[in-house]
Amino acid sequence: MALEFRGAIAKGYEAWFSTIKGRFADRLEKKVLAGLVKIRPGDKVLDVGCGTGHFSVFFSELGGTVTGLELSPEMLAEATRLYGNKGVSFLPGNAYKLPFADRSFDLVTMITVLELLDDPRKALNEAFRVGKGKVLIGILNRNGIINWRRQKMGEGIWRQVNFYTLTEVKELLGHDKKISWQGTLHLPLPATEQALGWREKIETWLSFFKLPNSSFIGILAEKKVRN
Repeated sequence: MALEFRGAIAKGYEAWFSTIKGRFADRLEKKVLAGLVKIRPGDKVLDVGCGTGHFSVFFSELGGTVTGLELSPEMLAEATRLYGNKGVSFLPGNAYKLPFADRSFDLVTMITVLELLDDPRKALNEAFRVGKGKVLIGILNRNGIINWRRQKMGEGIWRQVNFYTLTEVKELLGHDKKISWQGTLHLPLPATEQALGWREKIETWLSFFKLPNSSFIGILAEKKVRN
């Protein structure tokens, strides 16, 4: 992987979701992901690059039987500490060589994982190998307002992240996939408890227009059925 989360970064990663901005972004991004895929009770879900297990637990709450796979020992330790009692199985593993047989999972998820990989196409191929044709991806869109600012400032881990556009991810996936997507803008508006209500309504309404400068984009890729 191009970037591994260690030490203080691993321990502080989940804390961001407790901030005002973090809680707001989390709600918007989970709305996008839940709107793209229906997880049926008992569906086997593999969350590749699960980090602290934040989205693994979300997919479990949607009804999935979830396995979270993570390369970083520090992040995996945090996932186990924070969510080890939430019914998710957390395992060590590499996105380039998934330790599962072909077609083991009903859904494979990769939420803000491609940005951290040296060879995202190889990881996507592995995801489709162990899945049954559906991969749910979340990306930090390079053309998004917030991500443009992150690249411009180049601070902390953002110096090492490879941002992608929707078009680039489509190219990585290839022409044999059916693509559905939706995004959320993360507009640079006031982030106070008082403002979040109307901000969420605006962002949710705008997300239906599928704007290419959305900062977070959820992508459901499905293998096309050959006639």
